[in-house]
Order: sequence, then C-alpha cells, then structure tokens
Amino acid sequence: MSENPLLPAWYDVAWTAIVLVVIGLAAWSLVSLSRSKVDAPTKLAWAVFIIVAPVLGSIVWLVHLRNRRAELAR
Repeated sequence: MSENPLLPAWYDVAWTAIVLVVIGLAAWSLVSLSRSKVDAPTKLAWAVFIIVAPVLGSIVWLVHLRNRRAELAR
C-alpha cells in the first residue's frame, strides 16, 4: 500500500479509532435495547434510530434509559 503524502499516518489511525468507538457505542446501545422491557414496536423504532444515526441514537437511548431507571427507582 502506498503512503499518501498529503495525509499523515496518525490520520488513518485516528479515523479507525473513531469508527471503532462509534460501532462499539451502537452495539452497546443495541444490546441494552434488546435487554430492556420495551414493547416490540418501540424497540424497532429505537433500533432503526440507533442504526441510522449511531452516535445521536445511542446517546439519546442511553440518556433515556438512565432517566427511565431513575424514574423507576423513585
């Protein structure tokens, strides 16, 4: 593989790390969603949201889950 003179080597490493973090976050959110006690249509909507917008969908789901658990603890 030839090296691109316009992009430093750390650029590839950084983008690879970012992609892996996004994939890991989406996977974590989908596993959390599958284990939650949400009805099937709502799970499907959340899953589509997480897959279409992995960063935003995952963050919104995890915040929603945290708020829901805090609500149930009261």
